[in-house]
Amino acid sequence: MFYFKLYDDKRLKDLKHSKKIEVVNEAVKLYRVDKPLNIIQRLLSMLFWCVIPALVLFSVFNFSFAIGWFALSIFILEVKTANDECAEIEPYLNQVLK
Repeated sequence: MFYFKLYDDKRLKDLKHSKKIEVVNEAVKLYRVDKPLNIIQRLLSMLFWCVIPALVLFSVFNFSFAIGWFALSIFILEVKTANDECAEIEPYLNQVLK
């Protein structure tokens, strides 16, 4: 996902890009062990923010506009979700760096 805040962490400043990705992915894996992904909540938020508006746009305008909205809204939702989780993943980043 898009954990931009974690990639820009000052503790990872001296690492190469591939090592940063490896460290952040390991921290996310440790976080997921303690707090598994809530699939129902993710699907409901996707339905509410992506699918329903896309269906409305499809019925009002056309197919291409609805597909564009669907793709853009999924991207924005993923970035927002990852951004919200960054604060909870930071302690796991400490564990990986030790």
